[in-house]
Amino acid sequence: MKRFFAAALALTLTAAMFTACGDDSSSSSKAASSAASSAAESSSAAEASSAAEASSADDASSAADTSSVADASSEGGDASSEGGDDEAPQPVDISEAAKSLKNLENAQVTFTADTDVTAIVNDLAECFSSIKQDVEYVKAGKNDKDKDFTVEDFDKKWGKRGEKYGIDATYESDYVKKVLEGDTDDLIYIYGDESRCKYSVEEVAGVPMLKVEILDKYPDGVNYEMPKIQFNVAEIFKGHEELLPTVNTVKVDMIQRAVGDYVNDEGVASHVPNYCMGKFVVQAQKNGKMTWDETDEFSFSEYTSEWLYGELVSNELLIWKNSEFANTTEEQHVTIMRWALPNDACLYIADIAFYDIDGNPIKF
Repeated sequence: MKRFFAAALALTLTAAMFTACGDDSSSSSKAASSAASSAAESSSAAEASSAAEASSADDASSAADTSSVADASSEGGDASSEGGDDEAPQPVDISEAAKSLKNLENAQVTFTADTDVTAIVNDLAECFSSIKQDVEYVKAGKNDKDKDFTVEDFDKKWGKRGEKYGIDATYESDYVKKVLEGDTDDLIYIYGDESRCKYSVEEVAGVPMLKVEILDKYPDGVNYEMPKIQFNVAEIFKGHEELLPTVNTVKVDMIQRAVGDYVNDEGVASHVPNYCMGKFVVQAQKNGKMTWDETDEFSFSEYTSEWLYGELVSNELLIWKNSEFANTTEEQHVTIMRWALPNDACLYIADIAFYDIDGNPIKF
């Protein structure tokens, strides 16, 4: 039952995080948190969420093998092989990972050892992540314009931001004061903070893949922050812009691999990737404006092998959202967001494939 409660909490928290990444109306991480909490109160998971508020992040991570995650794992998120009713699942070596890939042959984006990944991928940054920079300004006593910047200036800035988005930003002041005092043992979560990522190409199971290393932890020092991996669609379709409006579905083959050990709520450590939960977002065009089209939350888990596989699939843009990648120079992206994780686990993007309204792969 404890795992069930923690899973509900993890899903409630993630809903708060992704909402904060959208258009101007949802820029505020705290507004997203409030909206997610309200939605959770009316859901069947409300009782579990409220009961689990005091649970640790480790509880949430260990709960990723509940029914909702297990369903997703059965679609390709589980690397382990099952030996039958009386046998425990056996680890599958990472060398077998290539067999899981579903879209590699149809992909417009693949990688080689000499791929310049910076041309197509970067970190998505949102406004509330600037709290970290403001703390540094308070420490230095000066901002980037060499003007005095004190705790009072910090409070004033974040108070106005809170009023703008209709949220209570007062605890931001408590956050900065604790940082200045070196009191980081009991810091409240800062929803919407995203991690810096390091991008490189590494071969996995004979396939060169984009390796994404998550560099930052939350101020509480427990969970790794949220990577937001943003791919530039215009750059991908450069020279083939006339094909952009024909894109209906985007699919990604992704692997999560353990770097550090995961410790469950019983204190048992194992070298497994734990869970991989988040959102796959498409920012196309609709009526001349950039959209924020989200899939249902993806969830995969693995507690036997050192890796897991997950296929990310976007909404059918032309069918359900009436959105398209227009032939413009404006920014359009596909973005992968993974929620907080208590153990170190990197992501590998094997490919990105684009399909038309009939399900045919778009070819350059």
